[in-house]
Formats: sequence, structure tokens, C-alpha cells
Amino acid sequence: MERSARQGGKVVFYTPVLFVFVPILASLIIYLFKNKWVSLLVFVSQAALSVLVVLFALYLQANPDQALIVFGGWDERIGISFYNDQLSLIFIFLTIIIWWVILLYVFKENNEDNKFLFFLTFLQGIFLGLIQTNDLFNLFVFIELTTVLVTILIAYKKSGPAFRAGIYYLLVNTVGALFFLVGIILLYNVFGTINIRYLANVIPTHANTTIVKLAFVFMIGGISVKAALVPLFTWLPKAHGVAQSGISALLSGLIVKGALYAFIRMYHFMFIGAQFQVTELFFYIGLITALVGVMFAITQKDMKQILAYHTVSQVGIMMMGLSSLDSFTLYGGIFHILNHAFFKSLLFLGAGVIIHKYNTKKVGEVRGVWKAMPMLSILMIIAMLSISGAPLFNGFVSKYMIKYAIKGVWHKEALFFLVNLGTTTSFIKFSQVFFGPKPNVQKCSNPLQFVGMTLLALLCIGIGLFYQPIAEGLLSLDLSKINILDVKNWLDYAIFVGLGYLLYRFVIAKDFKIVQAIRDFKMTFETANYLFIVYLLVLFGIILL
Repeated sequence: MERSARQGGKVVFYTPVLFVFVPILASLIIYLFKNKWVSLLVFVSQAALSVLVVLFALYLQANPDQALIVFGGWDERIGISFYNDQLSLIFIFLTIIIWWVILLYVFKENNEDNKFLFFLTFLQGIFLGLIQTNDLFNLFVFIELTTVLVTILIAYKKSGPAFRAGIYYLLVNTVGALFFLVGIILLYNVFGTINIRYLANVIPTHANTTIVKLAFVFMIGGISVKAALVPLFTWLPKAHGVAQSGISALLSGLIVKGALYAFIRMYHFMFIGAQFQVTELFFYIGLITALVGVMFAITQKDMKQILAYHTVSQVGIMMMGLSSLDSFTLYGGIFHILNHAFFKSLLFLGAGVIIHKYNTKKVGEVRGVWKAMPMLSILMIIAMLSISGAPLFNGFVSKYMIKYAIKGVWHKEALFFLVNLGTTTSFIKFSQVFFGPKPNVQKCSNPLQFVGMTLLALLCIGIGLFYQPIAEGLLSLDLSKINILDVKNWLDYAIFVGLGYLLYRFVIAKDFKIVQAIRDFKMTFETANYLFIVYLLVLFGIILL
């Protein structure tokens, strides 16, 4: 029995470390050996991670008291530690799934590019560290390393637009990270520790002090930049629009969610006892973000820009759920993080195939995709139905959970209606690429891409149909109040489609001057910083009141 316990202790100690170092070591070997056969190590590392996370999840289920790991035998308050609970395990599973899909998508074109695979695989290890860390400074370090690696991947094509977008992304996110670091310093000055679990217990005793409130503002402000909330969102469409399609899918489907994970840890865990009464503020920030994102999305002509601005909009919807202290709505936001990762990654990957075959990103210049690539068309239609909230698909479930919280509040319902209407309109516009005569384009010749994309499509359908057992297993949540067969839900969706078509046909397709003005809107780096300062002042002013 004693030997078994020691072995179990080793399992729980080493596995979270392996989550970080398995992909990092794989990336280093790939970089050093510069061989296309050695590049297959990316899949070996993914398989190892897949097995490890299942074993670790089963171990934690049987030993929940082993969630915390403190390295070096130090006291928890001063040592480096990892903490894995239900939330972090969900994000670890999500990370591994998305990385599987991205690697399948990019491998054929990049199996001899050891530098690209090095940066991509190294990024996974850093991101898995971000999800598990239990101290604020390491959280800052992982966030900054993620920022640097993502900048390299955005600019990897070495084109002028890619370099400009990468630098803009780096500068804006660095500003946010610096304010996050200042918040950490303020908390350390008060409490003498940066351990998240310990701070969650002691912050309530000093919650009314100005320095703790200022720390909250700086840290949440920095996270808001990373999450691309209004008015701090302009870096996202710049970056996602010019990066390789596989990288765009990774950024939109997962990397942005790292900021939302940090928001959950700060807002719902570390600062929860402070009771700053900012739930409504973050709800409206999310709602405005969703409206602004969808407004820009419906005016775009570039496929990737449409999808990029929809990422802004969907992040707003997630924030509407994550801002709530009600568990059902909060889980709705978390569920939408998962769902968005699947359908938005699928949309970006599908768009990448279309762009490669047609050699254009303009929606108006692409026709006949259904006849040229029927399998791809089916996969993308599944993703479009998911993101627009059609019953039987995963997007409907999480949107219903968030919408349920505002039931009876007419102005919130009306604004959320506009968000959903804009989303439907945008993808009615996007769907025109499927119609028309068969073009003279080559057939898709990379079956690995379709393996990953099919997996995402199956997840969109599977979650939409089997949401109840999935929610019970992942979140211990009862979703029996959701009825995908309710005629009202189908009627609501039909109304969205009808109104969306009219809006596209008689407003967006006419390309009025106001539509052009929205599409051509640009924000300079200086303006973005001014708005960030205003954002911080408003947040601090509301907390002081």
C-alpha cells in the first residue's frame, strides 16, 4: 500500500510538468534535427499528451486533494505551483484537441519547415503552462511568451501586411501585459505573495483599500486587451486576417481563450470575495463587444476579416456569460468557449482551403464551391449553422444558456437579438460562395486536413445533440430545460434567417456609404492606447463608486 501511494504521488507530480515539457522537448528535437521524418514527432507528442491527460483526469477524479502541486518543497505562498481543477482540465482537453486538428491541417505543407513546427509546438507547451500555473508572476511570464510566439507565427509569411499586423499585435498586447504586471506588483506589496489560491482567501480582508481596487483594474484591464474586448479589439482582425489559415484558426479557436481563462481565474476565483459589484459592467462590455464585432463583420468583403470580426463578436457573447455570478449563465459562457473553438476553427480552416484553391480572399470573387468541393461545403455549412445558433448544433446550446439569464429584460433581449441577427446575416453573405457554376479549380489533395475538419464538424453536431450527458460529465450541470425540438426555437431561427436575408439583400449588398465607412474604419496604435486609458479610468471610477 505504501509503495502504491508513492507511485501515485509520482504520477500526480510529474504529469502536469509533462503537459508543458513534452511538446517543448518535441519542438527542440524537431528544430535541431531538421528532418521531415523527425517532424512526425509532433504527432507522437500529441498522442503522449492525449494519453497523459486521460490518465491524469482519472487520477484527479479519484484523488481530488492532489490538484495542487508545489515544486521544490517550498511553502505554497512562496513556491512555484500548478493547480488543476475541473476548469483547467477542460482547457487542457480543448488545447490538445485543437492542436491535433491544426497539426493535421498544416503538416503536409510544413513537414520540412522545422522552424514553423518548432514555434507551433513550443507554443502548445507554453499555453498548457498558462492554464495550470497557480502563481501570478508565472501567469504573466506564460502570457508574454505566448504573445511573442504568436507574433512570430503571425508574421511568419514575412509579407508586409503580416509584419505590420504582428508588430501591432505585439505592441498592443505588451501594453496590456505591463498593466497586468503592475497589478501583480500592487498585490505583492500588500500581501507579500502572488499565489492565486492564497490571495483568494486574503483579498476580502483588504477589498476596500484603493490599492487592491487599483490592482483589480490593472489586471482585468490587461486581460481585456488580450481578450479583444471593446474598445481594445482592433489588434485581433489585423492579426487573424493576415496569418496563415491554420494559425488564424488556432488564434481564434484557442489562444484568445487564454485571456478568458485568466478572466475566470481572476474574477470568479481570486477576486470573488472582494465583491466589487461589476457584474453588470462586464455584461454590457460583452454585449457592446458582440454588437460592434458583428457590425464590422457584416460589412467586410474579405473572408478572413469576416471570420476575424466574428471572433470579436463571439468573445463578447462569452463575456456576457462569464460576467455572471449565476452558475448556469457562467457555465453557458464556458460552454460557448468550447463550442466556439470547434466551429470557428472549422470556419477558418475551411476558408483557408477555399482561399488556396481560388487564390482570392474576396467573397464576391468565389463561386461554385459546392460543386467544386462538396465535402468541404458540408463541413462549412455545419460550422455556419453552429455559429448562427441553429437547433441541433452546439452553438444553439451555449447561446440558449446565456440568453436564459436575460429572459424578461427586454432591452437586453433586444440587443442580443441584434447580435444573433447580425451573425445570421453575415453568414448568409458568406454562403454565396457555395452557389454558381463549377469553377476550374484543382480538387483538394490533402486528406489529413479533412480528418481534422471532420472531427470538428462531428463535435459541433455531437454537442448539439448530446449536450445533456456532456454537460453533466464536464460541468456537473443539468441542461434538461433546453429542448432542441421545441417548435419555438425552430421558429426563432427561421425568423433570424428570413430577416438576415432581407438585411443582406437590401442593405449590406447595396454597399451604402455607411457600410463602406464601417468597413474602412482603422484605429491607430495611439488611439488604441488612449481608449485603453479611458477604459481603465471608467472601470476604476465604477469600482470606487
